[in-house]
Amino acid sequence: MTNKKGLSRRDFLRLSAASAAGLVAASYAEPAAAETRRFRSRRQQTVLQVGSTNPEYENAERQIWNIFEQEYPDIKIELFSTNEDQAPAFAARLAGGDLPAFFPIYHLGGSTRVTRDNYQNFVDLSTTDFPWFDRWTYDVQNAWSDLYGLDSGPRSLDPYQGFIFTWMYHRDLMEDELGLSPREVNTWDDFLALLAAGTEAVAANDDIDQFWGQAWHNWAIGGNYVDIIPMAFADGQRSAQRAAFENGTINAPDSPFRHFFEFFKTAYDNQWLPENFWTLEWEADMEVPYIAKKVVMMLHGPWPWDKMLAADPSADQAGIPATPPVEGQEVWKQFMGPLGIDNGFVIPAGNQDSPDWEAIQTAFAWWFSPLVVKLRAELEGRGVMYETDEPLELLGPQYLGVLQELEPGGVYESVQLESGLTGAEAVARYRREGSSGVWDWEAGGLNPIVADVMTGDMSVQQALDWAQENWEASYDMP
Repeated sequence: MTNKKGLSRRDFLRLSAASAAGLVAASYAEPAAAETRRFRSRRQQTVLQVGSTNPEYENAERQIWNIFEQEYPDIKIELFSTNEDQAPAFAARLAGGDLPAFFPIYHLGGSTRVTRDNYQNFVDLSTTDFPWFDRWTYDVQNAWSDLYGLDSGPRSLDPYQGFIFTWMYHRDLMEDELGLSPREVNTWDDFLALLAAGTEAVAANDDIDQFWGQAWHNWAIGGNYVDIIPMAFADGQRSAQRAAFENGTINAPDSPFRHFFEFFKTAYDNQWLPENFWTLEWEADMEVPYIAKKVVMMLHGPWPWDKMLAADPSADQAGIPATPPVEGQEVWKQFMGPLGIDNGFVIPAGNQDSPDWEAIQTAFAWWFSPLVVKLRAELEGRGVMYETDEPLELLGPQYLGVLQELEPGGVYESVQLESGLTGAEAVARYRREGSSGVWDWEAGGLNPIVADVMTGDMSVQQALDWAQENWEASYDMP
């Protein structure tokens, strides 16, 4: 499949900023706005504070909101961003009654979700004037209540696919300098051979420090890798992962999660992984060396693809799906993270009593209207679980580098994207408030366990027994 270079990421964001208020506003003006609640006021201009998706996209999202302000001149949008270290202060702001119009819930901390313990802090969106529920490709009106077993409408909305972690690499380093061809990998054994050959080749290359770059991140590893790696195996599929969570068999002899620990132990013993990788910082020791082209390959989501292009617009990146199948697993499955059922944009409860309530509903509905979802998806380069009026034209580097190859005619058209519920989602309604969860990743509890397995101070079975104890302490199963 042709690698559509198109615009660089940086050029795309620059051009979207320049053209947003012109071409897009003209195409948007009527019929979509006609279906969205109109707000016309003879009062003084209403100012709404809205959280951006994240700081990296705030400037580009500002251009999208400029379109809104042209359509609704009596409403002004003030965008704000919240970094992880600012989350406690932002939570204190809300607790003090200083409520923005709406924001992504992860502004309260990266692992924050709308759960049965906090859902009353946010508006039931089924009670608002929102016309787009039927655009989602799943039952978004009931998905949250089904997940947590509550009689309530959705409290947050997110139009995207879950985050997709794939292998990513520098094509020039991989193919030209090391002479390796990841696109020829078809099986798990092929993949292990690639790791071995790449590590050996880098050892003889003075310009490259590491073939497989790896560091520690609680969520990336505890919330993703633990689910990703087992999918290479026939008995490690998501259905088996859900069964382990539902039946409390995390430490069973056939536990799907055994594959995660065993693979990393094998990789560490063969020196495919950096020494003491669990002590390394994700960004400083993994992403930065990758951007500096001292690391050839990583298992990562979409973000560093963009970061690489911001540093070097000429960078040539490619990738392969995460888990080539082991013999006996007939289908190559590609992990997709949980849908944004409980971690999308939320409206803080209390806004219903605000004199700006009508304007808040208008702006919120507009942010999820078909053309705006299309603009947002193309800005981030992410696929959606939402029916837009026109096909997406994605320019994201992860999409161009690997995800487009999963489509018909692509190199990986036979690879299946796994979007079913994760094990943790399947039992979310039964989790005790304040408990650790199986992998205790929010508090960093998985880190010393992985370290002990890698160094031989703990067996894989002992690690699974630890996880089983966490399960027993975390869930009240029926």
